[in-house]
Amino acid sequence: MHQGSLRYSEADQQYVTACIGRTPQGVVGVAARRPTGEPSVIINLPLLPHIETWQPFPTLYWLVDPDLNKRISDIERKGGVRETEQAIASDTALEVAHRADNVFYAMARWAVLNEKEKQAAQALGMQDTLEHAGIGGVANHNTIKCLHAQYAFHLARREKGTTVGKLMQQRFGL
Repeated sequence: MHQGSLRYSEADQQYVTACIGRTPQGVVGVAARRPTGEPSVIINLPLLPHIETWQPFPTLYWLVDPDLNKRISDIERKGGVRETEQAIASDTALEVAHRADNVFYAMARWAVLNEKEKQAAQALGMQDTLEHAGIGGVANHNTIKCLHAQYAFHLARREKGTTVGKLMQQRFGL
């Protein structure tokens, strides 16, 4: 079992498969659950074995909750990424906290890999990206790529939450 993973059952897999329309690959656990018990966020390996090589998988924490996905898609369509980036850029404390969230995410991504997977990442020249890219794979930790990835990480952090996740709750009523 990979470090930090929470139990992922056959029932969880069936639910997630129904939500996303295919069987997910590389799931190592459930990071957050809906109030009814089904997974809302799953944890994925950032590097997946593929035939004779490895493939990067961009999403460590994957928001699979269909209701939240729809709501966040609506927020993104209405300019929510730009609005959230502007809110962060206008407040130094939020900016510092958001950069720290990205660093923590990158550390979590690297930590979920076992030694064999870390060696594969090194051999493929992916170690730097896996160790340093932020939420959603951003190189610039001041930016936001995807509110779904941001909110998935927020839910995975449980009580602590994240800067963007808290802003999304305040501004968009999540």
